[in-house]
Amino acid sequence: MMLLKRQFKTRLLCVIFIALGALSGIAQEGKDLQSARKELLQETFRLLDKLELDNPRSQADIVKVRERILGIYRTPIYVKTAGQTEPQVSYARRSRSRNSEWQQFYDSVKSLSNDNLVKKLREKLQRQKALEYRDSRRHIMLEVDNYGNYIECIYTGKIVKADKMPKSSVLNIEHSWPQSKGAKGIAKADLHHLFPTDPIANSTRGSLPFGPVSHPSWAEGGSECDGDTFEPRKKYRGNVARALFYFSVRYDKKIGRDEEEALRKWCSEDPVDANEKARNDRVERIQGNRNPFIDHPEFVDRITDF
Repeated sequence: MMLLKRQFKTRLLCVIFIALGALSGIAQEGKDLQSARKELLQETFRLLDKLELDNPRSQADIVKVRERILGIYRTPIYVKTAGQTEPQVSYARRSRSRNSEWQQFYDSVKSLSNDNLVKKLREKLQRQKALEYRDSRRHIMLEVDNYGNYIECIYTGKIVKADKMPKSSVLNIEHSWPQSKGAKGIAKADLHHLFPTDPIANSTRGSLPFGPVSHPSWAEGGSECDGDTFEPRKKYRGNVARALFYFSVRYDKKIGRDEEEALRKWCSEDPVDANEKARNDRVERIQGNRNPFIDHPEFVDRITDF
């Protein structure tokens, strides 16, 4: 038994070292970073899948290893090319440059605030493609939040293999703005506020408001719930906040005072990162509009009441 455990640990360490070493090699050789890193992620996860099948009792440890490798995959790497004094940044899911139409629009509203800003943003955001909800689910699972055929639950960090549409009993869709509070019709299928989640975490949150939790009755992966309020893990708090600010402006819905206070704090504590920017790009390509609070987080401070 001890021998088997040592063999398993040795194989697991080999997988990790291969992943880290190969990532370093890619950066040094200057290959096509995005495609090479994606291929490496798939190969590493295939090895972990095999280890998990051979060692079912070690599933929890392997899940943690997957999370950390995915974190490496999403971390920016720096490549310095000849003739450059500053390094270029290449992300796993690199954000493209914002198109001139949106840049011109943002320039046109840069001096506005409160109702004037909200009105102009709403006019712009309404120019979106209306999606069917079943199509939105597929877009989220297979395009928007799919990294090398793996999807991460925003609440628990659970990682699910998804080279095809996952079963709803394994992973489903979270409406960050609940359907019972107005996410109906075109709003139900709006990709900007939809996220992949573990079914238990999704049902635990239900339609509860977001906010700080001090005495949780449920907790997993950094997210907590006390039956009255739901607090997402730190990694995605800002993402959730900006999604709700978008929804409030786009569909003229009010956010409660306590919830808004928490969302503003989270928006500041968890600033926009490269993956959130890239996600905004992917949603725009499908749906035709953007979340302006990702492009310009400072807009949050220029609206005193959502």
